[in-house]
Amino acid sequence: MVRGFGLAMLEFIATAARDETLTSLLRARVHVMLDAYARVASETRPPGENLPVADVAQLMAALDQGVSVLALSGISTVDTTLLRTGLRRLVSPATAATEPAPGRSGHASPLPDVERVGRLIRGAADS
Repeated sequence: MVRGFGLAMLEFIATAARDETLTSLLRARVHVMLDAYARVASETRPPGENLPVADVAQLMAALDQGVSVLALSGISTVDTTLLRTGLRRLVSPATAATEPAPGRSGHASPLPDVERVGRLIRGAADS
């Protein structure tokens, strides 16, 4: 699934970069993704965090899209455990840094935070 969706997104980005109408549509779609990540980041924000929520959301989106680039290029397959760890480091670095290094599972286990962001992007009710 990551390969198909990641490839479709990268192809759309490349096409949209050449067309002003598509660029505005892409911008709107990315804002939906950023808003979803911002909601997740604001709800898990640790006390004393100085990095603005919008910046954390941008980093989360960049990590999300970067995973697709790594997978599509054949350089690396980021398993769900590593992706979850990376997202947690962005939303709560102090807490995540004190946890033991994750085992690399190599299988596709559910990603609650990423799945929740997907639901937020699609406008589904958050449970």
